[in-house]
Amino acid sequence: MKKKRQMVKLVEWEALFWSAGLIYLLFINPYESSHFTVCPYKNLGIEFCPGCGLGKSISFFYHGDFLHSFNTHPLGIIAFVIIAVRIVYLIRNKYFNNKQNEVMYG
Repeated sequence: MKKKRQMVKLVEWEALFWSAGLIYLLFINPYESSHFTVCPYKNLGIEFCPGCGLGKSISFFYHGDFLHSFNTHPLGIIAFVIIAVRIVYLIRNKYFNNKQNEVMYG
């Protein structure tokens, strides 16, 4: 049981969450007309959502289609950069920050 707790402490969960999302967007086909969505507005039938299109925009960006990326959502590329920087920041602070490691390991 103690070993499981140590393993849970080693994982940076937020970084894992964001990384999984970006990896998922890498493998979807943004050119398909319908795709799975977790948007509560879309699922309720509401047309306008300020965040809708961000994932598709990032997927277009991954595929090198910058024009479609920008047209799908103008902030998609910026969102990708912010998420990528956040992942690097979280991992750096978790594994390469000496003060935090001293607290974590003794």
